[in-house]
Amino acid sequence: MGKVRMWVTAGWLATASVQALAQPVACGPYRVALYEYGSLAFRRAGLSTAGIDVDIVDEVGRRTGCKFETFVDSRVRTWADLAHGGLDMTVSAIETDERNGFARFVIYMSGRNRLLVREGLPYPVPTLETFAEHGELRLAVVKGFRHGPQWDQWIAKLRQQGRVDEYADANTAARLVALGRDAAFLSEPVVWGRILADSKLEGRVTVIDAFPDDNYAAGFALSKARVRESDARKIQDAVAAMRADGTLYKIFSAYLPRAEALSSLP
Repeated sequence: MGKVRMWVTAGWLATASVQALAQPVACGPYRVALYEYGSLAFRRAGLSTAGIDVDIVDEVGRRTGCKFETFVDSRVRTWADLAHGGLDMTVSAIETDERNGFARFVIYMSGRNRLLVREGLPYPVPTLETFAEHGELRLAVVKGFRHGPQWDQWIAKLRQQGRVDEYADANTAARLVALGRDAAFLSEPVVWGRILADSKLEGRVTVIDAFPDDNYAAGFALSKARVRESDARKIQDAVAAMRADGTLYKIFSAYLPRAEALSSLP
């Protein structure tokens, strides 16, 4: 009788083990850091955060079954947390060699930064050379942002001259330009409509497209330490499908004019 009971117990354990192995591993929950940046993510009065990044996260979650917990944080803290293994993922992230050390990237957007110079200066500033010649002109940037290799090199030169002011977010940078603290800031068509309107700079800037080949690719940055490779593949496949079936364009075009929505696709 004891042997029969032992065989039954062993059989039950084996069956339970097989069933446990057959159960799919849950994708998430993963914490996703957003950041307020024009049409990518913005707070609506009395409502939750909205924008392109929010819609993309929601759609990827729907397609993959992954659970995402979104919240808004500063870019500096987001990248520090990702680098030290304290955060699962973020959005609209530009890939760099340094960041590749701790994150996998799933690209869903492309773009190119321009220099937006406040009008009303004592002299016109049509080029980067003119901006560089006038040492009193200061540039506003957002802490933790990367803009593309050529732009980042240009900013580094200005920083060496003590002509760069860093702010927590793009809205603050634009507002300080509007108030005259700084002469210019960097932005791009995918976000600058809302930023210029909010800072009262609409129609009051000169746009300098100094590096027309300095395009960047951006998307999810997934922590290598915290996001499973199988889940990263699910997210990659979902974004590829969204690009192929027109969903990415549909999301961008909900917030942007047609030309800007098309130019934002990877």
